[in-house]
Formats: sequence, C-alpha cells, structure tokens
Amino acid sequence: MADETANISGTEQLSIGIRFFDDEKKAIREEFLGFIELHAMDAVNIASAIDNFIQNEGLDGTKLFGQGYDGCATMAGKINGVQSILRDKYPHALFFHCASHKLNLVVNDLNCVPEIRNTISMVKDIINFSRESVLRRKCIPNIPSFCETWWSQKYRSISIFKENFEIIIHALDKLSKDGNTATRKVAFQLHSASNKSIFIMSVILIAKYSKLLEPVANALQSKTLDLLKCSNYIKKIVDIVKDHRENADTEIEQILIAANITAENIGTEINLPRIVGRQQHRSNPPVSNTTEFWKRSLLIPYMDSLISSLERRFSDENLPAFSIFLLHPSNMLDINIKEFKFKINDFADYYQIKDIDSETELWYNVWNEKKLAKNKLSDMEMSEIVGETDIFFPKIKQALHISLAQQCTTSTIERSFSTLRRVKT
Repeated sequence: MADETANISGTEQLSIGIRFFDDEKKAIREEFLGFIELHAMDAVNIASAIDNFIQNEGLDGTKLFGQGYDGCATMAGKINGVQSILRDKYPHALFFHCASHKLNLVVNDLNCVPEIRNTISMVKDIINFSRESVLRRKCIPNIPSFCETWWSQKYRSISIFKENFEIIIHALDKLSKDGNTATRKVAFQLHSASNKSIFIMSVILIAKYSKLLEPVANALQSKTLDLLKCSNYIKKIVDIVKDHRENADTEIEQILIAANITAENIGTEINLPRIVGRQQHRSNPPVSNTTEFWKRSLLIPYMDSLISSLERRFSDENLPAFSIFLLHPSNMLDINIKEFKFKINDFADYYQIKDIDSETELWYNVWNEKKLAKNKLSDMEMSEIVGETDIFFPKIKQALHISLAQQCTTSTIERSFSTLRRVKT
C-alpha cells in the first residue's frame, strides 16, 4: 500500500505499508514500513522507488498479491500507471482502488445535480463566513469546515449544519443588520440564498443521506476490513437507496414535513417555483402540486445519481480476487457443487494454486453438513473461516490468505502522514 504527501519543507514523501494475514494471531494486520523521498512524481520513478523498497527490505515479491493506491492517473493508470508497471514484474499483484477514495468520489459525483452542487457551495460559504471572525463565531455555532482529506468530517459538518440551521439563519439575519459594512453585505446575501425553498429542501436531503453514508465511511477505515465485508457494506447502501427510490412518494413526504417545519421556524414557507413553458437552466417538470415537483426535480435525480455512482465505482466483482468470496460458506451454499468448483477454478488458475480441486468438494460438503442457519453463516468473517482449514485444506487456506491480504483502503498509510512532523528533525 502506498500514498504520497509533502512534508513541512515541501519534500515529496511516499508512505509504504503492507497488509497480510497473521496466522498465529488469526488476524489481518496492516503495518506501516517507512517513507521514501521522491525526486520525481512520474509513474516510472514512483514504481521504481516502490520496487527498490521491496528489494531492499527483503520482502518476497512472489507473495505480492495486491496493490492499494488512490485513483489518480499516475498510480492507477491501466497502461503507464504505477500499478501497471509493477504488474509487469509482479503479475499477480492486482490493483485495488482505495474504497474510501471511491466513496468520496461517489459523494463528489452527486454534484452533477445542480441544486445539490449549489447547496453544498452555499453551505461551505456560510461555514467559512462564520469562522472568519470572533464576532461571527459568537453568533453562529462552531461548525467544522469541509476537510478534503478527512472525509467523515464532511458528513459530520453537514449534520451539524442541519441541526443548527434555524440558529444560523437567525444569526445571518442579525449580522445583515448589525455588523460592519463587509459583514452586513455578505450576511445579507447568504441569508437571502439560504431562505429559498430549494436550499432548505436540499440541506435536509443531503443531511439525510450523509447520515446513511457516515457509518460506512468510518467502517471502511478499519484495518480488519476485508473485500467481502467492503462489498457487503456497499451493497447494503445500494439496497437501501433503491428501496427509497421505489418508495419515493413516502420519502418526499417525510422530507417535505421536515422542510415545512424548518421553514415555519425561520419565518418562510416551501413554495412551488414558477413553472413556464420552456426552461433550460433549472428543473421545470410539468406538475400541479408541490410534492410531485420536489420528487421529480430533486429527490429522484439525487437518488439515481447516488445509485449509479455506487454501482459504477464499486463494480470490481469481475476481478479474479472476488471469486474467492465463494469459499465463504454463506456464498458457497447458495450454489450447487458443480458451479462452485467451476467458479473457484478462476481464482486458482489466476494465482496458480495447484490441486485445489482435490479440496473443494470436501470443503463444500463439510459446511453443507453443518446445517448452520443462513444468518449465522453470514455473520462469520473471512478470518474466522481460516481456522477451519488448518488440517485438511492447505490449498484453500492459501487462497484465503491471499484474499485477506488484498487491500480495501489505504487509510493505514494515510494515518502515517501525521508522523512526518516527528521524523522531520
């Protein structure tokens, strides 16, 4: 695993770490190994630096089964990226785009909905405005600013903003009358924009789904997260949003109730924007009531964007690494033995695990005869399954070790950035 940052003197540093399964402790481990000073930021030099580090530290390159980076072109490029260059030498080292980075990109994709994009920009402006002076901080609650690297902070900022929305509006109104010239001007503009129906509706909508995404964003930063759990987290989110999409009438009613209460408390009301015969620059569906307008112009585009982005960015199930999930009993017993043996060979062939056929049928029958409930099987983690392989299943154990060593996120490496100030002495 690797990621790059600059230290206090502006020198580019590449942080390197490894992920592996500790067979003695029966646990996944992620360990930071060190920093490499980069003299050039192109893919060839970075790949060379990583390769030299592997050689110098005496790591066994034949056991390199995965590469975890962010999704920038230099690292993730399929032709000339770092991952492509290293795979020429280590052919089994599949590239895994950090799941935390991908989830952040999903949130950014929602900016394709103009109303959401404008609302997020306005929220940022209000937060920045409130933090610029001591006077404003006394009037407006202290809301954390949006952090571009600490992504869970974004969800928290949105949540705090929504909870204190009424206080913020009243404070902006007060500052637009009582502040100095510069404060009055900006406070008046922000107050006028934040009183609009579209802004109130969008804030409530964004806060609702930020609350849904925040636990997943935090869970993805766990060191013990494996690919199966990561995939299941995302599938649960997609299923929830799809369910909301199918029941859009109920969802928009709940959002409208909350919006009307908020609007009443700040002395305004949720209005239906003017509908005209032809409109290109904002939502203009031909509807006759407020509920239908907000459903078609805001809620459905937002949910469609969220679903499509999640499915597109987390569609890695075609990788050979994902076929190993079938060794988990909850997935294995959903198919017949013939299909199981056929699919597991994709993984075995790719990673050159020989003679796994001799174990797969027995593995299938062992779990089938246990007759465990589906929910109990689903709760078992991949690391627990390894304990069942100690005596009779050495090839399956090898396959599970490979699967558990593959990276889900680069969070461990990014946490190492905070130590740079300690070594810069």
